[in-house]
Amino acid sequence: MLLSILVVATVQQGLAAASPPNIRAVNLGGWLVIEGWMTMSLFDKIPNNNDLLDGTQILLKSLKLGKYVSAENSGGGKMVVNRQNPSSWETFKLWRVSSNRFYLRVSNNMFVSALNGGGSTVDSTKDTPKEWETFKIVRNKSLVHIKTFNGRYLQAKDESQLTADYSGEPGWDNNNPAVFIMTVNTALRGEFQLANAYSRAPQQVFDRHRNNFITEGDFQFLASKGINAVRIPVGWWIAYDPNPPKPFVGGSMKALDNAFTWASKHNIKVIIDLHAAPGSQNPEDHSASRDGVSTWRQEENIAQTLEVIDVLASK
Repeated sequence: MLLSILVVATVQQGLAAASPPNIRAVNLGGWLVIEGWMTMSLFDKIPNNNDLLDGTQILLKSLKLGKYVSAENSGGGKMVVNRQNPSSWETFKLWRVSSNRFYLRVSNNMFVSALNGGGSTVDSTKDTPKEWETFKIVRNKSLVHIKTFNGRYLQAKDESQLTADYSGEPGWDNNNPAVFIMTVNTALRGEFQLANAYSRAPQQVFDRHRNNFITEGDFQFLASKGINAVRIPVGWWIAYDPNPPKPFVGGSMKALDNAFTWASKHNIKVIIDLHAAPGSQNPEDHSASRDGVSTWRQEENIAQTLEVIDVLASK
């Protein structure tokens, strides 16, 4: 269930308690918290692998063995290639490092790791991803090679153990153990996914969006139609503007300040909706989750949420 923390900022004189206001409001979603279903064109323009975003779920099936790669017992042990039908143990969530390099997270939230960066076995025992957990995905339509940190490739020589010891450049023939069929489910298209995918030039992309998606003309139009309030969803990173934690992009507080100015000019009230809380209060893209895992209930995230509310309340 979406955590919606509302801070009401009245930009005109409040009405007397005996005469409650007749509120006619609209939601300005997709502006300061990206939601892909509202802003799909932003994702379509991601230059490379725009289907392999943070949180994308993939399945890997050995072309030679005809079986799926699996993290035994949902993770914490070895990687095998022995599943006829995929389920949660065979589903890997991507963390995007660059346009073609990724961490692979298993269902118990550990990460796939190639021992010594490649050349030996592969397991799913790491809580925090580093170099050994970095994999390059080389694509040929639905077929892929998975390259390790030291340049070796993953291969499925037999069902009992996935290894990272294929040397040289593998081909794409059916009997090559280093070839896998990759099935992709791009599950999340939110603020985190967009900002991290545009890692080279995110500021330009977000500035253009924030300056054009909602303008003063929209407030003028709404006022002319009898709308007297707007709800503006924001993300927790707005409290750290203009230099929010990566990958988030600065500028959302400036856009919110513009909204207050326009609202005051056109006699419109503003409802600030903390739509994305620290740690993501739910597994959806509108909470800016990286991969669908929610950690909002951790004490440090709850404390940070209260700090963000204080910043917004001061507006």
